[in-house]
Amino acid sequence: MFGKSKEFGSIVNFQYPRMTEEIVNTALELYGSGGKSSAAIVDLYITAVKKLKIKVDEMLPTLPDPTAWATLINDEKAKEAFILAFKDAADQLSMVMQYYEFDWDDSAFGIDEHTWMQYVGAYKNLTYKPGTPLPPTIINPLVGKTKLAGTQVIDAAHILSLIGSKVASSGGIQMVDDETLRIIHEQIQELSNMGEDEQAVLLKEFVDTELVPGNLPSSMSFDESFEAWKKDRRQSIVNAFAQEWGIEAVMLSRTVESYNDSKPDAVPYIDEIVNHVDFDKAINKSAGSRLRHVIALTKELPAWIAEIKQKYS
Repeated sequence: MFGKSKEFGSIVNFQYPRMTEEIVNTALELYGSGGKSSAAIVDLYITAVKKLKIKVDEMLPTLPDPTAWATLINDEKAKEAFILAFKDAADQLSMVMQYYEFDWDDSAFGIDEHTWMQYVGAYKNLTYKPGTPLPPTIINPLVGKTKLAGTQVIDAAHILSLIGSKVASSGGIQMVDDETLRIIHEQIQELSNMGEDEQAVLLKEFVDTELVPGNLPSSMSFDESFEAWKKDRRQSIVNAFAQEWGIEAVMLSRTVESYNDSKPDAVPYIDEIVNHVDFDKAINKSAGSRLRHVIALTKELPAWIAEIKQKYS
């Protein structure tokens, strides 16, 4: 029985396979779209794999090192070439994964599984726009997570757990030695390579500015300290935005807390915010009048809240 994740099934005919193929193709021409909208008779597995190898070979030159994805950020032509080539390879891999015979084969596929996931990460990082959900993961056998020592996965939760288990306590302060710090930086970089660069940057900043200098008390766990740090950072950004636009910071904080990213255009308490805008106290008076100031604010606010809420959640 085939589930929704299967793109195709099998017609088993031991006596007249050629006749069955001809009948199915005729039916598609008569009642479908000429058999062009969906492949009814799919390739043999070995053929699908060969096609995947071709697609992978075409993708590799567009970004030889997937961890160097940042070099394409300002090169629109090169970035587009990579994205198109990656999507072609991902589509073909999706097809290959539907077969019963599927098993990752570095040689036959032309790429190992870990490197493929780094290409997935490169695609996610290059197509991500702040304030919007991460782009959907395109064909990642490990559901967007990297293998570590064959069994563990690398994601933000794992790194927080890793750091928490490695830090030592001295004089009521959390400390980390040079070798552990090197490992932590490697794991944070891997998080970035897997397509979560924004979270990786945030975590590295926290490690380098709070853990390394000895600013974290041992009375709090590392992950609790990280959450408290993010909350403080977010509040500072909220305060600055409120001053720039002449908004009450408490009201804006409540709006950010109540924002639901499943409804990106709905700004909680927007009427209260607009009614209490004090144009005279706003640092940014470039609009020239309160009316134009409010119009500009209501246009910018949804995207700003979405970005801040996502980054510091």
